[in-house]
Amino acid sequence: MWWQTGLLATGLFLAGAGTAAARTWEEELDGLVAARRDEEVRAIQEVLRIPSYNHGSPTTPAPGVVRVLDALLARAEGMGMRTRRHPEARYGIVEIGPEDAREMVMVLGHLDTVPEGNPALWTLAGPFEGKVVDGRIVGRGATDDKGPCVASLYAMKALQEAKLPLKRRIRLFLGTSEDGAGLDGLSWSCVAAYAELCRRGEEEWPTLGFSPDTGSFTVTYIEKTGVNVLGDLPLRSPASVRLAALQGGSAPNAVSDLCTFVLETTDEAGAEALRAALEAAAAGQPWRDAAKVRREGTTVRGEVIGVAAHSGQAWKGRSANVRALFLLAQAAPGEDWAQGAAKLVELLGVDRADGEALGIRQGDPEKDDNVTVNLGLLELKVREGEPRLTFHVNIRYPGAGADLKVPTLRHFTGGQIREKVATAFRAAGFQVGEGKEIALTGGGEPYTVPWDSEIVVRLRKAYRDAAGEDREPEIVFGGTYASAWRNEPVDDRGTLFGYRMAAWGMEGGAGEHEPDESLTLEGMERSTRILARALAGLGGATN
Repeated sequence: MWWQTGLLATGLFLAGAGTAAARTWEEELDGLVAARRDEEVRAIQEVLRIPSYNHGSPTTPAPGVVRVLDALLARAEGMGMRTRRHPEARYGIVEIGPEDAREMVMVLGHLDTVPEGNPALWTLAGPFEGKVVDGRIVGRGATDDKGPCVASLYAMKALQEAKLPLKRRIRLFLGTSEDGAGLDGLSWSCVAAYAELCRRGEEEWPTLGFSPDTGSFTVTYIEKTGVNVLGDLPLRSPASVRLAALQGGSAPNAVSDLCTFVLETTDEAGAEALRAALEAAAAGQPWRDAAKVRREGTTVRGEVIGVAAHSGQAWKGRSANVRALFLLAQAAPGEDWAQGAAKLVELLGVDRADGEALGIRQGDPEKDDNVTVNLGLLELKVREGEPRLTFHVNIRYPGAGADLKVPTLRHFTGGQIREKVATAFRAAGFQVGEGKEIALTGGGEPYTVPWDSEIVVRLRKAYRDAAGEDREPEIVFGGTYASAWRNEPVDDRGTLFGYRMAAWGMEGGAGEHEPDESLTLEGMERSTRILARALAGLGGATN
């Protein structure tokens, strides 16, 4: 193993021997977490101040992501933990516990984030300032997933200082490509690289584990998966109005909060008429103040503001992309690009995310079994001199496993959703299929963990013991690392990794993939206590 071991951090126990002896192990862990509260806050601030998204980078991971990884590994080594880094910075490892323990429990986190979106919409603090405002640490990654990674590190430190007799090693995996890839397209390359080394015998599969990437200590039993609609529409030569530019959205799994466009005409009178038509179209909408249009000679520029949200909670957002398409469809109905825009608006709906026009509306957001539809990316591209309207629609669904939680409904399978979506796009006049205007990907069954599996039972117990209440497993709106290795064979007999991991924790966060993403100081400390207790149980120290 290529471990780097730093000097063990030294320090006294929080109280005298007599006081420590009187404490339960739970109280001891709680006290140790509380003693490092301020240090943990500073550690989160440090990583939040480094922009660390892969989007737009020539390579994955981007330099900023590597900086965050190195910073946290250096901190862990300084805390006396064993650390190592993949040669290409695909991931980092932090580990505690007896080195000769045969089994290992993994916390599966990631340090990359989505981009900040429109900086003007961050009202509490800048996305990379790491400020504490009204008891909240504000910054991109505070809750997804830098904050939880740091909290897991400090939970491990509490176990280390408490000297609990762990029977399993505890390993923190720090991934670098969960929330997106660079231009090389290597999304989730961190977990892929780890799996490849496991297959070669140079890494090891965890016995059990969890991904602290859901914002809740309710154990996830279904991670919604998706169907993706990839559009690439060639545009005919304009009659009188040319779509010169169109750009909206920062990631396919986020609701766009900004979309801009540029239209060009042959004379100023035509441009003025175009500006007036766009303003008239916006005037009839409740979001009219979110659209700004101005004329510059024969050019008309438009800017449309939306409300950001995670694609899996698209009903909480308002797509700037669809709003912009609505305006474009009204501006010059005879143009090819305007007709394409009108078709998309008809299929997706302005300020809607339920897929009704696609025939896939189902479920209830309050029960988390609903289907969501989000036009995450929209862009005018020029390929070989030909303008093309490109877009990415992300559809999330829970699958048939949701029948367990909501037995009154027979939920669509991925195959059913994919077929219904294809039918709707064909009916609207699009060519659907590989190499055609509309390509569909995805449609598999979501990661669904049995309620009686060891990981679900143990995590439910950890929360019940810490909080005094039980929580029924839940459905979450996005996929997490927990499902990354489910189909990987882990031995010579072909045994699959299966359902050894679940998404679980932490709480106190808000604004994932949105402006003003933040984590409360109270939630941070409470979550770190719960994480420490859970790791003690999973690590065999309390058996």
